[in-house]
Amino acid sequence: MRAALPSSDLLDQAIAWAVRLGSGSADRKAHDECDAWRAAHPSHEQAWQQVQAVEDAFRQVPRIGDAGDHLGVAGGALAHGALQAATRMRAQQGRRRALGAIGVMGLAATGGVIGLFVWREQPWERRTDYATAVGERKRVTLADGTELNLNTGSEVQVVFSPRSRRIVLRRGELFVRTGADSGALFGHRTFWVETPHARFEALGTRFGVREQDGQTRLSMTEGRVAIHAAGSDAQPVVAQAGDGYIVRGDAAPPQRIVDRSFEPDAWTDGALVARQMRLDAFVAELARYHGTPLLCDANAASLRVSGVFQLNGPDPVGRALEALVRTLPVRLEQGSGGTLTISRR
Repeated sequence: MRAALPSSDLLDQAIAWAVRLGSGSADRKAHDECDAWRAAHPSHEQAWQQVQAVEDAFRQVPRIGDAGDHLGVAGGALAHGALQAATRMRAQQGRRRALGAIGVMGLAATGGVIGLFVWREQPWERRTDYATAVGERKRVTLADGTELNLNTGSEVQVVFSPRSRRIVLRRGELFVRTGADSGALFGHRTFWVETPHARFEALGTRFGVREQDGQTRLSMTEGRVAIHAAGSDAQPVVAQAGDGYIVRGDAAPPQRIVDRSFEPDAWTDGALVARQMRLDAFVAELARYHGTPLLCDANAASLRVSGVFQLNGPDPVGRALEALVRTLPVRLEQGSGGTLTISRR
């Protein structure tokens, strides 16, 4: 009979010890305390060994570039439990620290960023255009203190006037942390993100907006956003922290969505996070970072992927695909024009 998996709380503790010991600042006392924790109960040691086993599996994929670039894919209950524990730890300790410590899968933004395209200024407003190419990401701090993140293949125009701040998403995906706007001449200015399908009024918040497949997707991290659907006279829908919505261009009301398989804003901290995510959906995310078509055959679509995929290092998609082939019952097939298809073997 297979031994029961450790509880999520024990996985939390095991990952916390791994973070502490891997931080580079752990002294002999910290190592001794970890050893004492492992020895306190057999379930502690089991949790520790399972966390180590996940990392060991990921390290089987060859390194490329820096010594810290690792790649891997985890499946099954062990990886899923560890990932859930890491997510809770990140909420307590901060995403950058936890994702860096988990550090299991390499998915890199290649090269530099197509940055500032155009600067146009009129007496009453200032317009600035930013864009990224496929596989690139960019983070900029705007004049009002807002942190603007652009994901792969994205383009925005930032329009600041004495009374308002607007970001027009032309394509792709953004994530913003709104600034205090303390230097505004006429007091606090409204903050809007606009797409063809909706206008989103930020009410002091952090949120992401993605334009894709004829619809706009909103993901909330904190604060509130009022959703004004295009072509609708209805009262705006107010989204809260943790909410997700899809808005289409047919004057239909925003549709609330619940999808725990993919963390929509983890890319801003240099990672993609999947939790038992369907392979076809995961491949669609990878394809956003790839210059040639990347497809998933229907016979492999329902396979599940869990893992933390770091967005740093060379050839991100190539390393991710290699890991999929090593850890899932799939193979790669190359077609005309460089098209790659993942199918079940």
